[in-house]
Amino acid sequence: MAITELEKLKLEAGEPSVIDGGEAFTAWKARCKGLLTMAFSPTHHLVEALDKVRYGVMIMTENTPRSTFDNARRGGIRKACGLLEAAIYELSLQVVGDADPVDPGAYDRELWEHVKGLVAEEDWVKIPGIVATFVENHIRTWAGTPKNKDGGNLVGQGLFAQVLSPADDNSLRLGQQRSEWEGWHKLGMGFAQALSNVDRHRIQKRDDAKQYAIGVLGLGSLLLTQLRYEHGDMLDEG
Repeated sequence: MAITELEKLKLEAGEPSVIDGGEAFTAWKARCKGLLTMAFSPTHHLVEALDKVRYGVMIMTENTPRSTFDNARRGGIRKACGLLEAAIYELSLQVVGDADPVDPGAYDRELWEHVKGLVAEEDWVKIPGIVATFVENHIRTWAGTPKNKDGGNLVGQGLFAQVLSPADDNSLRLGQQRSEWEGWHKLGMGFAQALSNVDRHRIQKRDDAKQYAIGVLGLGSLLLTQLRYEHGDMLDEG
């Protein structure tokens, strides 16, 4: 998808409406920046290089001919196209090198932003624990930081048991009927019991570290996504 759109932007760079400046040129620059940022990150070297491309004249006088401005703009467009080509090459290597690439759009946006650096570095061992901590912290915050009987913050299984309780007076329960309420309740508690405690208290050395990490990421994202979907208007963002 990103590669196809980058190719389109390269083709558009040769259109008179872009070369001559004006609204089409402004829109083209914005789409180049937006697409590179989405494909990589705001701090990626190609995005930073694109920000440094100049399309105007550094020094001018009232006698500077229009051709100077036109040539500066065309030169900037050519440099930007070179960066687009570099982006296409880099993305193509990612696809070839990973037959099953991780799709950022498949996960909760905030959770993905939190772990995308580890994914890029393929530091799969750290991801499960980070995901567990992130999900638990968000659910605790959204629920208004519930307390245990001693006045401390609810954690782990106890937190999920209360926040996702199928009780009739629980406004944050998930689902539309009792079987669904109970299912989400058990899923949340299972996340805390089977994954959260294990991955935050010891580093697991396993041959399928990537597959396991993506699975935990998916489950954590599922819980966050469902809470946002059903109760987004009442979640306490802290």
